[in-house]
Amino acid sequence: MKKLLVLTPRFPYPVIGGDRLRIFQVCKALSERFELTLLSLCDTRDEMTFSCPEDGVFSRVERVFLPRWRSWFQCLAALPGTTPLQVAYYRDRGFERKLGELLPEHDAALAHLIRTGDALRRFPGLKFLEMTDAISLNYLRVQQSTPNLASFRARVFALEARRLKAYETQAADNFDCVFLVSDIDRQFLFAEWPNRLRKAMVVSNGVAIETMPYAFSGPGTDIVFIGNLMSLQNQDAAKHMAAEILPLVRAVLPNVNLRVIGRIGADVREALQRYPGVIVSGEVADVAQAASGAGVGVCPLRLGAGVQNKVLEYMALGLPTVTTSLGLEGFAAKDGEELLVADDAVSFAAAVLSLIQDRQGAQRLALAGRLYVETHHAWSSQLKPMGDVIAQLLEAQGNGGGHLFREAFRADRV
Repeated sequence: MKKLLVLTPRFPYPVIGGDRLRIFQVCKALSERFELTLLSLCDTRDEMTFSCPEDGVFSRVERVFLPRWRSWFQCLAALPGTTPLQVAYYRDRGFERKLGELLPEHDAALAHLIRTGDALRRFPGLKFLEMTDAISLNYLRVQQSTPNLASFRARVFALEARRLKAYETQAADNFDCVFLVSDIDRQFLFAEWPNRLRKAMVVSNGVAIETMPYAFSGPGTDIVFIGNLMSLQNQDAAKHMAAEILPLVRAVLPNVNLRVIGRIGADVREALQRYPGVIVSGEVADVAQAASGAGVGVCPLRLGAGVQNKVLEYMALGLPTVTTSLGLEGFAAKDGEELLVADDAVSFAAAVLSLIQDRQGAQRLALAGRLYVETHHAWSSQLKPMGDVIAQLLEAQGNGGGHLFREAFRADRV
């Protein structure tokens, strides 16, 4: 079995949050075809000693501690240059040294995000980059959509958007194949460069059907918002829902509550809980249980880019879903068939009310949503093309793939 080294900027356990969920599912699928070693950065001592579950995904786990104070210092030092700040944040000499030690023992390497791809790109051999989103598109949209953002933060977003676009578009030059969640991200980065475009592959997000039981609730009236509330995009969406949409819903149905589920900071929690009808659960061990009995799942996204896991989770759980057009990006689901789409507060509230008041219609939408997820977004089917490409390129190296990798490594170091 060929050996694949996987690099992650955050320790993937416990598997909570969109970025951890995706890379874990990627590794789980790849572990069926390759022997995986994990090399991960950790920013807490708890992560350095966390006991990994015996799930059979990684045959070996290596960790490097990168304290947050050092990361922030590196960002400050990078301000005068051209390096994206989030790349500077994750740079670490100890990580690169460990990478150099491990690479000759493997046939290929896969970096998760440009954060670890930055270290890998300087080494020779067969390399893959799991980019997930076009982060520069995300930053550009935030910059364009929030003209009143605090001046310092606005300048940082503008600076980072420019740096990221240049950095991300060049990333394909350093890797044999890069993976993105949607063709929107792929075209945004590489449409002007056909050679780079050919090296970029769309591998959308999936949902672990076995952990998301269909449980449509006929009497359900609560609204559910699932997301990592540490991100600006989800903070904006949750506040928009609580401040501008929920009051319109409660004006008609006063007993409707909004459940906010996901990792959240104390200040954001406090701000959301000031709104009537908002219940903040925070980070939970079982999302399905936390959402149980609710009537509607919402994705009032106004900022950001990429495929939204929350939409997939709602549909898998049997929660009839309302999303904005931005939240629908990367999906083939259709408005009025598998979910509802609304882009302003009044129409969004009307869509939510229609699903709470017409539970037969809501159930039809929920059943169609679950079928869509099962058909189009099972992790196994989404990730198979990624495994196929890696296997094909390893085979193209010939039976001496690992030997060629080690020879290239040694030659580069002479």
